[in-house]
Amino acid sequence: MKTYLKIEFSSEGPPPSGIIKKLEDAGWRPVIGQYDFVMEGGLGEGVGDSYRRMIDQLTETLRGTKVRFHLHSQN
Repeated sequence: MKTYLKIEFSSEGPPPSGIIKKLEDAGWRPVIGQYDFVMEGGLGEGVGDSYRRMIDQLTETLRGTKVRFHLHSQN
């Protein structure tokens, strides 16, 4: 399964380069196209526990940055 992440930066938050680094450190890989990042594998159970942990980790990673995000997952 792949989960795609689209983010929207805020001029009221930290510099985008710092947010990108945080996401990379959390396992997200930058991509070019409709989405900004992708996380691959490890989510084969769909919306099970590993998926919920990934979403919680993403929320914690972006907490306080004023970044808005949207997710799209597919097999």
